[in-house]
Amino acid sequence: MQLTHLWRYPLKSGAAEALETVTLGEEGLTQDRRFVVVAARGKFVTARTHPQLQRLALREDASGQWRLWHLDRPECGSVSFATDDQAERLDIQVWADRFTALSVSFEADAWLSEQVGMPVRLSWLGERSERYREIIAQRVSAADGFPLLLANQASLAALNAQTPSADHGMDQFRPNLVISGAEAWAEDGWQEVRIGEARFTLVSSCTRCAMVNVDPATGDKRGDGEPLKTLARVRRFADGQVHFGYNLVALDPSRKSTLRVGDEVEVTAFK
Repeated sequence: MQLTHLWRYPLKSGAAEALETVTLGEEGLTQDRRFVVVAARGKFVTARTHPQLQRLALREDASGQWRLWHLDRPECGSVSFATDDQAERLDIQVWADRFTALSVSFEADAWLSEQVGMPVRLSWLGERSERYREIIAQRVSAADGFPLLLANQASLAALNAQTPSADHGMDQFRPNLVISGAEAWAEDGWQEVRIGEARFTLVSSCTRCAMVNVDPATGDKRGDGEPLKTLARVRRFADGQVHFGYNLVALDPSRKSTLRVGDEVEVTAFK
């Protein structure tokens, strides 16, 4: 088995960034989900309610200028800003977690509000996230609940084989790590894995909602309700939820390591 894709999402619910190599730190992949769109009272905004967010690409400036970022949407222009760890502190909320983040710029807020269609602000978690999750006893980014998400290419192929359209891409499920060489749904029986030089525990399978029906290329929800409709038929677990992919936590989160496309994947413990 090997690691075939590495993806991060600098903006929560924003466009994916494909990588060949990346550093794994205490809070997940470097620069993964460090920025969050927030509305009134700091509540987070995602593509569940505003699917157009998936068309927004946030990238660091390629020139290497310190903390300079560009946020753009095809055919809608872009806005640039620099992050500042002395900026205004904002009280924000991601699911049940309330913590503080940093503001970015009024220009970025105004541009982003036009794209979302309501007043919003762009917040940055800073170099060190203030969000701490008791369930895994560590700090995390603005990911839904866990630092990393793993998906199996064979499982997507098995799902596509049962859906009417059979054309769903892995990008609809927004994983960080995609593996190949395993049998479909083999991950259901894994407890721990080694990917390259890093070791992980599979904490829980990932519950799914209608966000998987969003086409990342257009930012629109599919009209046929797929693939969630088929997932509800073939991957509904005893908890009544629909599942695809697994949430990972590094076994030694304080140790920095490097992940590379092509890394060997080995199951080191089974359930």
